[in-house]
Amino acid sequence: MAKYVIACIENDVQILDELYNKISRIVDSDYIIESYVNAEQALIGCYNYIISGNEILITILGNETSSMPSEDFLIELHKNSPNTKNIIFNDVVDVKCLEKIINNASIYQMIPRRFDRVDFELIILEAIKLNAQERRLKDYQKVLESAVEKRTLELNDINVKLEILATTDSLSGVRNRRSFYESSAPMIKYNRRENKKLAVLMIDIDKFKLINDIYGHAVGDDVIRLMAKKTESTLRTSDIFGRLGGEEFAAVLPNTSERGALKAAENIRFEIENLEHLTPKKERIKFTVSVGVALLQADDPDLETILHRADLALYEAKRSGRNKVVLSQSDTNKED
Repeated sequence: MAKYVIACIENDVQILDELYNKISRIVDSDYIIESYVNAEQALIGCYNYIISGNEILITILGNETSSMPSEDFLIELHKNSPNTKNIIFNDVVDVKCLEKIINNASIYQMIPRRFDRVDFELIILEAIKLNAQERRLKDYQKVLESAVEKRTLELNDINVKLEILATTDSLSGVRNRRSFYESSAPMIKYNRRENKKLAVLMIDIDKFKLINDIYGHAVGDDVIRLMAKKTESTLRTSDIFGRLGGEEFAAVLPNTSERGALKAAENIRFEIENLEHLTPKKERIKFTVSVGVALLQADDPDLETILHRADLALYEAKRSGRNKVVLSQSDTNKED
């Protein structure tokens, strides 16, 4: 499994120790913290990690003992690791060196050597968060280009134990609300800009409260997990599916017409209707879902607007008897 490397370059061993102690408190075993006293040694070490399939996530560059200038180290590393977040002590480079770095590589932050003057841990966490977001966007772009690649497992490998980086709903195993919104927002913008078709589904388990009341919340949780797993397997790998809360789920379907969206929704409804859950007491439970469908319109400003229309359609499906698929009235007959 690939690791994420944080390389610290500084000839003051005390500062290296302080860097290691601060970083090790906020990252887990997915991260490797390396210490180097000079840039040449650090460059060789970083290249070895890259060749082994790991990623140089962050460099922290201070004073060092090699003949290689700091700007040359960053420029050479940039050629093989352009997404690395480079943090530099502000007493290391002058204006001329800074100009060379900006023109040929990149700097994420410049910080004072005195850690009491900066929230160092927060800077590291923000760099990790930004890197994770960039990876998610990159993964989505691959799905758009190939249409056949399975959703990369890289995001699931991110195990930073902080809520800001959590992407998976702990109960259902699918995307949580935050991850769903973060992943869907760029997709909405892209499809609107390129005038491509896109659909949104709102999916709700029918009479879920009754299941909890009769069989208990543990069985209710099992039903949510079963429904989520079946729905995710029914959707395409390029679709984004997540749990918004309770028994309510949503899906964003790129490159999908009205006909395709209704077919996808009906497939979900049919698959769930034909599921059967066996409780620990050997009780057989069957349940259904209702689905509201909405289509991306040229004047939709954001995901919330489409979700609202899909939610209104879901309400109509519930009102008219449940176990139904209903298209938003405002989207009816708008397709060419």
